[in-house]
Amino acid sequence: MAALKSFAALAATALFTYVQATHIDLPACTAPFRPFVYSGCFADNTASGATLSFHSDADRYNMTVEGCMAECKGNGFRYAGLEYYGECYCGNSVNGPSVDESKCNYPCTGNKSEVCGGSNIISVYQDTTFNPIDETIISDYVSVGCYWDKSTSGKALSYPQNAVNGATLTTEKCLAQCKKGGYPFAGTEYSGECYCGVVLGNYTYQVADSECNMPCKGDKSQICGGSSRLSLYVSKQLESIEPCGYTSTSTSCTSTTKPATTSKPVTTTKPPTTTPKPTTTSTSICYSTTTIPSTCEYKCGKWCNDALPDFGDQTGCKSSHSNCKLQIASCFLSAGWPDSLKCFDFADWCSDVKDYCSTNPSKVKNYGKGNCFASKPPKGGSPPTTKTVTVPCAPTTTAKTTAKPSTTTQCPIPTVTNICKQPTNRQYGYDAENPVGDIELPVVTCNDLKSEFASKPFKLYTNSDSKKCGGYGRPQVPNACADACKAQYDQCTATYAEGCRQPAQSGKGGKNYWDSWFGGGKRYRWSGDNYNGALNKCKAQYNDCLSLNRGVSVNGKCGSFGSGW
Repeated sequence: MAALKSFAALAATALFTYVQATHIDLPACTAPFRPFVYSGCFADNTASGATLSFHSDADRYNMTVEGCMAECKGNGFRYAGLEYYGECYCGNSVNGPSVDESKCNYPCTGNKSEVCGGSNIISVYQDTTFNPIDETIISDYVSVGCYWDKSTSGKALSYPQNAVNGATLTTEKCLAQCKKGGYPFAGTEYSGECYCGVVLGNYTYQVADSECNMPCKGDKSQICGGSSRLSLYVSKQLESIEPCGYTSTSTSCTSTTKPATTSKPVTTTKPPTTTPKPTTTSTSICYSTTTIPSTCEYKCGKWCNDALPDFGDQTGCKSSHSNCKLQIASCFLSAGWPDSLKCFDFADWCSDVKDYCSTNPSKVKNYGKGNCFASKPPKGGSPPTTKTVTVPCAPTTTAKTTAKPSTTTQCPIPTVTNICKQPTNRQYGYDAENPVGDIELPVVTCNDLKSEFASKPFKLYTNSDSKKCGGYGRPQVPNACADACKAQYDQCTATYAEGCRQPAQSGKGGKNYWDSWFGGGKRYRWSGDNYNGALNKCKAQYNDCLSLNRGVSVNGKCGSFGSGW
């Protein structure tokens, strides 16, 4: 019977209109929790949108069924789905048709004995600690007051309900839409906007009820928030009765008492003619704090790096350094003049990370990324931020069955040794260790995306986001090296030659901007050139680079995904 009820709930939620989320990925649940139950194989990327609305940032290269369950549990969703070997999705409703089980046949990247969907096919699991959606009514939603909704980090509730007609919006219509989608949080705003969510976050907070003062467009006797103010409702019946971290002991919460809507759902297209009768109902809200990684750790002019992977051991540290090194070329190409000169500092900082990796973890207190950055902080970017989210408090009466989720590890970072070769020319003073202006040849190495690897096992890393870097088949590697030579030439002319053309900085010595910027040190060996002399060196290096790499060999390199050389 329980399985039948689970299937019925799943079928009912398939009718819910898909909306794109702006949900921030919260940490996976690391506490023991009741395992999800398999619900079936479903088609994804249908005409109405994704089958599960939230795409997790979890490590797709080491994905397991248990790992995806932990992601969705930690983020408060009732469904978990796995697709294309290792993509993890979550949602409160399933917005796609079921398909034959044989179509879910791709092994998971983290456990080959488990199935992770297929191509545009998703294996769906359900958290049975949620009440079935069809057993709840909109009067289960309790008003918890008026909330500020003007954070630069995003909306208080992540899912705008565009399917609800704002011109006829009432409180009941918004609650019914959120109830249909299984969302425990619902809110109305600016007279005609409806939002749903699984958590309340993005630095929102409660304000005076008087600040929610705009009548609903569909019923002027009701209040639908205000300008950047949200009339918020919570349904504990739509929250898991065993959320992540659930224990049978009491939870420290803030209790609020607010009027609640008690009318039955509206079943006609006309707005209700009477105002729902308020009652006094108590509900509890709990707060959880998590750290959100910076989206710009190191900044040089117009360029930001892609945040280095977190690490806590030497293996992870080396992967983080490799990630750093692969981004150097993108800095020179995107920072803009004269900020591209700061990319030399970024390259040196990557070397500092490498030096940290060589230290003995047993001799360093709190060895890891945080400790590394504390001693060698990145420049120009922003630090991680702390986010407080609000969820209905966990019940305290239901016993718990536990199952420990699997852990995930670092994403594989490709070998950073360049397949392409840096040329040597004694006449112009450059060699394998000393390129013109110390601007290194961009790296061509193994592709870090499994979805591309079969057809394009090699990649030229010229963008901080590797998904935007060009991939190459095995016969095309000489073309990849030619593109790398051209990218190096572009960097050389835009930074080194330009530095030799621009006048010296005011108050600093030197023949030109390059000289006055460095004023000594290892890169000062390239001082003294004028623009034409620098440009000739860049051109000579480019031509030598093309010639040297015309017949580059890739035998034995990048033979399988994640294996390096």
